[in-house]
Amino acid sequence: MTSSRCIPVFEESQVGFARRRLVEICQRSGGDDAFCGKVAIVVTEMARNLVLHGKGGEIIIREAVTATSRALEMLALDRGPGMRNIAECLRDGFSTAGTAGIGFGAIKRLSDRFEVFSRPGSGTVIWVRLCPQLDASSAALAFESSGVSIAIEREEVCGDAWEVMERAGVLRAMVVDGLGHGLYAGEAAREAVAVFRSQATTGPASTLKLIDQALTKTRGAAGAIVELCPAKRHVTAAGVGNISMRILNNGQSKSFGCDNGTLGTGVPRIREFTHPLVNGSVLVMHSDGIKAHWNLEDYPGLTRRHPGVVAGLLYRDFRRERDDATVMVVCHSI
Repeated sequence: MTSSRCIPVFEESQVGFARRRLVEICQRSGGDDAFCGKVAIVVTEMARNLVLHGKGGEIIIREAVTATSRALEMLALDRGPGMRNIAECLRDGFSTAGTAGIGFGAIKRLSDRFEVFSRPGSGTVIWVRLCPQLDASSAALAFESSGVSIAIEREEVCGDAWEVMERAGVLRAMVVDGLGHGLYAGEAAREAVAVFRSQATTGPASTLKLIDQALTKTRGAAGAIVELCPAKRHVTAAGVGNISMRILNNGQSKSFGCDNGTLGTGVPRIREFTHPLVNGSVLVMHSDGIKAHWNLEDYPGLTRRHPGVVAGLLYRDFRRERDDATVMVVCHSI
């Protein structure tokens, strides 16, 4: 289950808070002093950039844990003036704010993965991945995935969740939205994720049927599952409730509908939909905490970025303020 933490950064005093919060997370997850020190530098420079250049924004943190690796992903999101020349901004000594001009380049040097998307007048999205130890396994993966899952303001627990599993070249992705907000919505989402993880080879509709049965003891949820199978060159999808599922490739977009109902109430019918899978396709799934009227064609070049950048931008530009918000992105690259 992959939840995120959001830290607003609009003034210099919040830079130190962001640094302390990230170091605490690293220490709790078992990071050594060297890794915690590296994280502290990266988050400090990201936060300072938000204040000095982005007119304030947010830092979003996600602990990415799999059976074989552990990493920390961070997003810096702002709606500031953006950058006209990203390469120039990465050069040490370049500054537009009278500083030493080493912060942006330091973020890239210290990160195991680094990507940025920026347009003049439309803000900037910076995504980084930091690993406590060398992770060689990711180089051979057919899919890359990332996401953002943020609780509504004043709630500690997010009622949404997302999860991905890859096995034998097939990727299965799920987004679930527990009814309401807070602790009980989060319990429904966690139960749905647990069932999803236990059904690595069951089809999307059959898995949702099992989730429907398991959630009878909870307040219920909306949920959807998409399966990407490159060997068979097709996508299979099923959903119940208000979850968005969209496959994009070369300007083309295919949306999958969800059946009416609530998982946990005995949904009478759950249909499966199939669609051809093309190399380079991008899957976007999100809860109704993200507005559905987005179009990635409005952001030229965005689909070539890491899924974390895409998810961060959609969250920044299309989140609803009065709901939990989750967006998950998968890219098929091979």
